[in-house]
Amino acid sequence: MAFSVPSYAVPLTGFQSRKAAQLCAFFALQSKGTIEKLKLIKLVYFAEREYLAEHHHPMLFDEFYSLPHGPICSSTLNGIDGVIHEDVWSEFLARNGNLAVAIKRFERDELDELSDIEIEKLEHIWTKLGWMTASQLRNYSHDHCAEYTEIERGRIPITYREVLEAMDDPFAEEVDREIAEMRRAESVLSG
Repeated sequence: MAFSVPSYAVPLTGFQSRKAAQLCAFFALQSKGTIEKLKLIKLVYFAEREYLAEHHHPMLFDEFYSLPHGPICSSTLNGIDGVIHEDVWSEFLARNGNLAVAIKRFERDELDELSDIEIEKLEHIWTKLGWMTASQLRNYSHDHCAEYTEIERGRIPITYREVLEAMDDPFAEEVDREIAEMRRAESVLSG
């Protein structure tokens, strides 16, 4: 019997899996090496959301979805769960039940996929939101992310445009189109 991978588990062209793994390890290290998966995926979403709004360019080129516990970066969650690129993710993060664990204390130069500006954004998000519990972050995402659609089960896509429109960005449509064009160009080059 063949195992079928759901379409949402296949990352879109351009997804930065290694960078996402390093980003997750960074947050785990901020939490003394171990972090709840729900808290981690919320911090990743907020970091990507704010970075996108400030730079009109995503860090990870991930897909956003509304899930029952709030908005997420889909391929990053799949990486945490060991569904994609396990060889890459296992260099930086291990899973222990509902916890994500940095496999070691990484030096700055070992997080080489992350730029200094991206590290600054992660530090900002940690200072702003890292003190919250997973449940508090879940509730915060429901209350502060207008792009999120409340659902009981399943998943609903969130576009880059919807994220930026929720943040009152006047260039939301243009940025969304540019990101789609970058993905198409990379798909052709890699294809």
